[in-house]
Amino acid sequence: MSSIVRQPVYYPVSTVFVDDSVDFLHAVRGLLPNSAMHRFYADPHEALAWVSLQAQRDGALRSLSGRPWSEFEKRGGNAVGDDLMADAARFEGIAALVVDYEMPGCDGIQFLSAVPEMDCAKILLTGTADESRAVEAFNAGLIDFYLKKSDPAMTRKLSRVLAEARQKYFARRGPIGVHGVGAIYTLPNTREELERIVVRERIVEYYWRPEQNAVLTLDQEGRAGVFVAWDAHDWAAQCDVVADENGPMPLRDALSARHAMPVFWPHEAYRAGQHGLKMMTPTPIPGIDDAYYGWTTLDAWVPDAGQMTYAGWRSAQ
Repeated sequence: MSSIVRQPVYYPVSTVFVDDSVDFLHAVRGLLPNSAMHRFYADPHEALAWVSLQAQRDGALRSLSGRPWSEFEKRGGNAVGDDLMADAARFEGIAALVVDYEMPGCDGIQFLSAVPEMDCAKILLTGTADESRAVEAFNAGLIDFYLKKSDPAMTRKLSRVLAEARQKYFARRGPIGVHGVGAIYTLPNTREELERIVVRERIVEYYWRPEQNAVLTLDQEGRAGVFVAWDAHDWAAQCDVVADENGPMPLRDALSARHAMPVFWPHEAYRAGQHGLKMMTPTPIPGIDDAYYGWTTLDAWVPDAGQMTYAGWRSAQ
């Protein structure tokens, strides 16, 4: 496995819809969950102005060079990259542009060609007569997808395409884990278990935290939880730390037998004299030997200074 991996993050971002038909925009708005996050424009020029502004602020694709790497080398640690939770503008990010082909004064291909380079999916909506132009635009790399408005399954297909666009958007935005720390979170098996919890607990944002080697989860009201995953190496390391710190024997036995998974938050491992640990029942991660996960709420969690949650951002709007 590569020692340089993107760790899981997710948070609400927008899709921008551009169509001169107000009725169509109204219909799409009614089909979307959390429609207040998205933007709907009947005027392509107004939409282009907004998208261009966001493109200037879109600095999420970071290379392993320059300031992020320099800062990492100075302070050490387990991850490269800035803390997304300190960037309130992340909620204004654009995961996808959905643009109608037939618009007066500026057709959809012209609009998308004018969009500055940015990390989002470009989706063109066409009529039957426009399909050949859409194919040409797709082959030329101007658009990522095209859908026919007349297709009875258009809304279902659009939902699937938007879900794929969000997955790609966040696949390039997580912190870059180094030294192998948190490798278990990058595996598809682990992420599937995390997504099950996201759906079950109605989580709207989550972030792998390098200081705890855990995933912080937040629901729409800002209530926090923590998802922890350990492979065989992590279990051995946790057992060693408890022993080295002269931790209580019941805790050592529970860890060794995989009977309990303690939450050491806000730390990554046991600290001498740590009391009142919250315990989770370890659940095996399918397909990975001696790997388990757990999730639980975090009591009395508050954001650090400078951090912004989705709940806080919404109340500030």
